[in-house]
Amino acid sequence: MDERGLTQLDFVRALNRQYLTKFHQKDVSRWLNTGNRTSSGEIGFPKYETMATIADFFGVDVGYLTGETDEKTYAMSHACAFTGLSSNSITAIQSWIRMSPAPQNNNHAHADDPMHEYRAATINRLLSSPKFPELAAKLLTLQEMSSIWSSTPQKFEGLLASLSNDNDLPHDLALQLLLGAFYGMASESFSSLLHDAYPMPE
Repeated sequence: MDERGLTQLDFVRALNRQYLTKFHQKDVSRWLNTGNRTSSGEIGFPKYETMATIADFFGVDVGYLTGETDEKTYAMSHACAFTGLSSNSITAIQSWIRMSPAPQNNNHAHADDPMHEYRAATINRLLSSPKFPELAAKLLTLQEMSSIWSSTPQKFEGLLASLSNDNDLPHDLALQLLLGAFYGMASESFSSLLHDAYPMPE
């Protein structure tokens, strides 16, 4: 409801309109207070059929409503568990692959976008390249350095001070050289990955 900017009344009206149900605002209030204690006892979950209707309305699984999963669907929950990626990352990849072209000449774009196969093939080719682990290792180093800098800046400052002292460099120059080296290695690995995924024709 918050994501869609719906009040309780907005929600129940839309729900009744879409599913021809006859719920009231007080029903929504009761659903939102599930688990709370009242003088007559604990407020229980709605009937499964009601939860299934609510879940369908919001495009989520019932388990998301009951708190069984933190992801909106079990498919997403399994994908996150399998890959170790966040739902935001998976959604970003999925959205790019399924991205629809902008409507032209005031006509709506076809729902079946033939480009999604090319987008999926692009991601697959890059990730399945034997050069990808090399790039990922370089990015991991950048991630580690970034984490140290943001979580324990004193430790990061100590690393820079050590680098500066060992090489008789000004502090800011040591930082530029350090970051430049890491960015350079990542760029080189990415270039190598691109050449492996898309070799130049002979």
